[in-house]
Amino acid sequence: PAPVRSAFIRADAGTLFETGSVTKALTGMMLADAIERGELSMDSTAAELLPALDCTRAATVTVRELCTHTSGLPRLPVDPRTAARVAMFAFVGLDPYRGTTPSRVIALAGRQRLRRRGQAAYSNLGAALLGQILAGRAGCSFPDLLRARVFTPLGMSSAAVATRQQKAAPGWSATGLPRAPWVQDGYAPAGGVIATIGDMARLLTAILDRTAPGYGSLTPVPDVETTRPNRRSGMFWMIDSLPSGNAMIWHNGATGGYSAFLAIFPETRQAVAVLASVSRPGDQQRIALGLARSLVKHPPGDQPG
Repeated sequence: PAPVRSAFIRADAGTLFETGSVTKALTGMMLADAIERGELSMDSTAAELLPALDCTRAATVTVRELCTHTSGLPRLPVDPRTAARVAMFAFVGLDPYRGTTPSRVIALAGRQRLRRRGQAAYSNLGAALLGQILAGRAGCSFPDLLRARVFTPLGMSSAAVATRQQKAAPGWSATGLPRAPWVQDGYAPAGGVIATIGDMARLLTAILDRTAPGYGSLTPVPDVETTRPNRRSGMFWMIDSLPSGNAMIWHNGATGGYSAFLAIFPETRQAVAVLASVSRPGDQQRIALGLARSLVKHPPGDQPG
């Protein structure tokens, strides 16, 4: 395996961070793994996999659409309770997801109007729905499925889906206000994972070695529209073509008090992870890309995975 180097600022190897939407990339890995196991296919529909969605607006949405953000489902449900939660987050920083059960996520998805289906439009609701579908097919909860199929095989011993009993410390908003940790419950597949930087290093090392469960999620899904001409979509992973001709496979994430950025450069077998207890994802992206630029100036074997 490639060597790993870490740096800490007001943190240590045991510090847990909320990873936000980096969780979607892990959900994508579980999807690829479930396809390999024969539990579903990219063309499976929501109603085939979840009978509760039969005869709803989301019935014909496919797995392919969910994992590439082309289902037409909104970013968050158009729903009075959700609107109130988002408003409370905007005004006083309350967790907008806590207490939303998996069954409610499924029910909300079935009630949404599908707008611009087939076009790329980022959807936390769609990612949450797909994660709950995967859990349903495996006959267990999403946190248990993620632990069994990703965390345990990769030795990510501190990583978990946040709960009221196990969560990160309070973080900070972009303006420096304290923010309570998030517990995303039914929305966990879209953004509920907490992890240490060591957990992320083990994940990225396994991806670079192509031994990670669901490695196929990092390959482009054919015939998917994306928001940029140099971008392709994996199963939630984003794949950008760089001016050098190489690829950068990445995902970012943010919660009320945390932000994260992962970037993988398969041709040079290098990767970068940046986790922070402040919700400024743009800063984390700039740090990660700055580190990446420094890496390519040196032989891959001498640099961290």
